[in-house]
Amino acid sequence: MTCAVLFDLDGTLIDSRPAILDCYRAALAPIPGGWESLLELGLGRVMRWRMREVMAEVAGERAAECRARYESHYLEEGHRKVTLYPGAVDMLDGLRRQGVRLGIVTNKARVRTEHDLRTVHGARDLLPLFDVVVTTEDTPERKPSPEPVLLGLRRGGWAAADCAYVGDGPHDAESALAAGTGFVGAGWGYYPEELSSYRPALTVASAPGDLTGLLSARA
Repeated sequence: MTCAVLFDLDGTLIDSRPAILDCYRAALAPIPGGWESLLELGLGRVMRWRMREVMAEVAGERAAECRARYESHYLEEGHRKVTLYPGAVDMLDGLRRQGVRLGIVTNKARVRTEHDLRTVHGARDLLPLFDVVVTTEDTPERKPSPEPVLLGLRRGGWAAADCAYVGDGPHDAESALAAGTGFVGAGWGYYPEELSSYRPALTVASAPGDLTGLLSARA
C-alpha cells in the first residue's frame, strides 16, 4: 500500500530549465568566458549539480558573487519563466483526495523551492499540499545519495516500503532505489532516455495526469 509519494521538483512537477539557464547567464555575465564554460559542462551536469557546485566549477574565486547574483535574479526575474507541467496540480489534488500524503525531495535550495511552489500557479499557493519538503540545505549529500529521500521518509514518519518516489532523472532513480522506496519515472521530464536502464516499477511516458491512476493502483 502506498501511503505517501515523494516528488522531485525540477523536471517532474515544474519546468524550470528556462529560468535556470536565464539565471546562470545573468550571474555569469561579468565573468569572462563564464557562460561558455557552463555550456562546456553540458546541460545534464548543469541541471543535476547544485548551483553552488556549478559556480565553483565555472567561476572559480568569483563563485560567491555569482551565486548571490543568481539567487537575486531568480527571485526577481528568473522565476517568471518557471511553468507547471500540464496536469500536475490536478494529479496532486487527486492523490490528496485519496488520502495519499505528499512530499518534495529536491536538490534545489529552499528559498527557490518554496518561492516556486508559492508562485508558479498564480493565485494558488501549492506549498500546503506537501507534508514534507527536503531541499539541498537539509543533507550534506545530494541525490543520487539516498540521504535526501531517507530524510523525507523520517520527517513524514513513513516506511520506505509504503512510499514511492517520482523523478525524471537517473539520480532520482538511484536515490529512491537505494532508500528502498518504489520509483516512478517521470518520462516527460529532462532525462526520459536515461530512465529505461533503471527498469523502475512504473515508468510514466507521457504526462503527470497519468500518475493519479498509476499511483492509486499501488495504494
